[in-house]
Amino acid sequence: MGVTGQSPVTRFELFSTVTRLKNVGHRDFQSSHTIIIDLFMSETLHLNKDQRLPDRPFTDPKHSRADLAFLRHMAQLLVDSYDNPWVCDFEPGKRPVCQSDPQGRHFRIYYIQPKLLFERKNLTVVGFFGQKRAGAKVQPLIQADKRFERDFHNHPGLLSLSTSRMPDGNFANLVLFTDPESKDRWNFNPLHYETVSKISPPYYESIRLNNGVIPEGLDDPEGLTLTRVRYIDYATDPPWRGVREFG
Repeated sequence: MGVTGQSPVTRFELFSTVTRLKNVGHRDFQSSHTIIIDLFMSETLHLNKDQRLPDRPFTDPKHSRADLAFLRHMAQLLVDSYDNPWVCDFEPGKRPVCQSDPQGRHFRIYYIQPKLLFERKNLTVVGFFGQKRAGAKVQPLIQADKRFERDFHNHPGLLSLSTSRMPDGNFANLVLFTDPESKDRWNFNPLHYETVSKISPPYYESIRLNNGVIPEGLDDPEGLTLTRVRYIDYATDPPWRGVREFG
């Protein structure tokens, strides 16, 4: 399929997202409206299920299978780590659960609303995978994470945030929400947008941003499924964007 700018799909996504944010009374709707337009009006290549782009290997469909397996693993860690003594107290500012595995991957888990996290079904999923630039400095990302920690309580539908730093310096994130509206509020708040537009591009050469759902919630982490993956290639100016839908 070809490159589309204001395609019917893109216009529908824009209208739906703006409408949802307006209807739920987003506290900074005007700023969010500007952010949404900036994100959705970029030209986007719509890929079919098996389409490959040899000049952009990070979009290969095989990565979606690997990403799905790792996101399921991170969801299972939320269950397995819950009884860790670090999380016996959920007061604001509580340190995240930190652990490593034999593969040299370092995990940080924030149980933001643990009661809802383990009670809710049909959890909304965002899964991030970034491919770092050679020689990129990680400190700005760490500083941004600290600012996010102070902002968690401003997002009532944000349930948990898990990050993994790989031995090669790449990062993966799993973020769980109560519903798509909560995800929209998180995506389009000014702090998040600053990270996406100013801090991420100098560190990442490319990213994959997955959307999905866990129908049975954390009663069945293996039930996590992906519905869509967005691709951004920061190596070009302006950044190249693609999207792949899963049936």
